[in-house]
Parts: sequence; C-alpha cells; structure tokens
Amino acid sequence: MGRVVLLLLVCQTALPVLAQDCRKLLGHQSADTASLKRVEDDWDEAFLHGKSEYIQCLLLPDYISVSAKGEHDKAWEIEHARKNKGSSAPVPSFPGMIFTIHGNTAIARLFKPASADGKQPASYAADVFAFQDGAWRAVYSQHTDVRADNQGGL
Repeated sequence: MGRVVLLLLVCQTALPVLAQDCRKLLGHQSADTASLKRVEDDWDEAFLHGKSEYIQCLLLPDYISVSAKGEHDKAWEIEHARKNKGSSAPVPSFPGMIFTIHGNTAIARLFKPASADGKQPASYAADVFAFQDGAWRAVYSQHTDVRADNQGGL
C-alpha cells in the first residue's frame, strides 16, 4: 500500500513539473495571430534542428499528420526531429501563410511552390491548433501535393 501512495505522490508532483516545463518551452502566448505565427516558426526550427522537447509539448497526444506519403503521429514527429539534432541547416521561409482564428481554434494555411531542384512538388499545407492552457497546441496537419497546372492561391 505504501508503494502505491508513493507512486501517486510522485505522479502528482511530476505532472505539474512537466506542464511547467512545457509552458517555459512554448513561451508566453496569446490566442492571436502573432503568437500563432511564432509557434509555426518555432515548430519549423525545432523540427529542423532536433529540438524534440518543443515538439513533445506542442503536439497534442492524438496529433496526426496526413500527406500523399501516408499519415504519421506525434511519436513519428518527435523521432524524426531527434534525427536532426545538431543540424545547422537553415530554416526555409515560406511567406504568405494565412491564419484564421475562431475562439480557441486556429488554422494556419500555406501554399509552398515546388522546390527549384524538382525534388519537392508544389503543395498546400494546413495546421490545425487548439489554444489550451495558455498555448497553441497542434491537433492535425494536412499536406497536399498539387499538379503543375493547378497551382495558385488558397
């Protein structure tokens, strides 16, 4: 019985510490476009440079991303971010992201042109967020390739 009580005390202590660490990692945010843009930028930087702790805090437990290559979950995102640890690759800039906020729900949309080397096709991307516990948290992402004759605005 004593072990169960000790385990419960440890869990009750650890969860607020984890939540506090996430608040620190995600930074001060508001339910506004400026905070959401910063989250998108920080997410790109964290993924490309292996900051998996940020990804862990940003993505909700049931996060899913869907693309022509299939779907992957939070664990996949974290694992692939870890593989980039120590990378100093530049974070690409994709101007023209459109943010739509309705209460505590937001969507960030973007058209990405094809890469100059032809390795990446043009695509539309959308990230869906929920504002919870003072921070934007990613719920879902969609990446859709577009044909060369069907490129343009959102």
